[in-house]
Amino acid sequence: MKRRQFTKLALLGGGLAPLLPACQSLAKLQASPTAPAHLSKAEAEAMSRQAHEAFMGLNGDDFKMMGEEHIAMLLYPGFAALDLVGPQYLFASMMGAKIYLISPADDLKPVTSGEGLVIVPTHTPSECPETLDIFFVPGGANGTLEAMKNAKLIDFIARRAASSTYVTSVCTGSLLLGKAGLLKGKKATSHWTMLELLPEFGAIPVKQRVVWDGKLITGGGVTAGIDFGLQIVAALRGKTYAEAIQLQAEYDPVPPYDSGSPEKAEPFVRDNIKGIFSPLAEKFRLAI
Repeated sequence: MKRRQFTKLALLGGGLAPLLPACQSLAKLQASPTAPAHLSKAEAEAMSRQAHEAFMGLNGDDFKMMGEEHIAMLLYPGFAALDLVGPQYLFASMMGAKIYLISPADDLKPVTSGEGLVIVPTHTPSECPETLDIFFVPGGANGTLEAMKNAKLIDFIARRAASSTYVTSVCTGSLLLGKAGLLKGKKATSHWTMLELLPEFGAIPVKQRVVWDGKLITGGGVTAGIDFGLQIVAALRGKTYAEAIQLQAEYDPVPPYDSGSPEKAEPFVRDNIKGIFSPLAEKFRLAI
């Protein structure tokens, strides 16, 4: 892409528009006692160009501004919305990447998540590219259980995984990968309440936010999808690019409660959440 085209795209809000160099320059300008109260349009655009050119100048082994990755993200009724939306935001921030939201059927009807968020697919399974850089499967609860029983969907997962550079999931999406025969002998993770099911697929369970094993990348429960996505961005575009996207997203978590894992949660909370999920875990076991 020519520099002029890149700057025009950035000024329209694509990719890395509001990132670190511009923020630092603006902070210095505002800190000066003689600085104007605000920037003119021309000054703001000049600062944006300078910041983007600084990033473009980093192109090398540890930074790739533009790419052409093909990323397919599978939808199915009852998927967990944040499993999908967190990674999708990060993948969509990679300039030049193409994201395919794949319908579970041969139409583009909206797909409703388990939380009621409705997503409109962009492509049917038959329109999904044969060769992918990333094939992604979100998790869920009862929706994932029903997806495990859908032989056509499981076959699609297996076929696309075979020709993808990375095969990935977040939360109980790993159970769908397991059902498709993709976890045998592999280290993997899942939502903590379902981690004990992974050996049923021949997998080696690992209690970790993100687990890599060859081309297989699995994330833990729900919010782990953000850590998962940043690691993949770094693998594809370099650490600096991932750091820039993290800053753009202002991902700097300071949770109000330290109860985000079974090791940290109060026993009362941990044990009762485990109990609530027990019937679902048994249904998953039967579906395996």
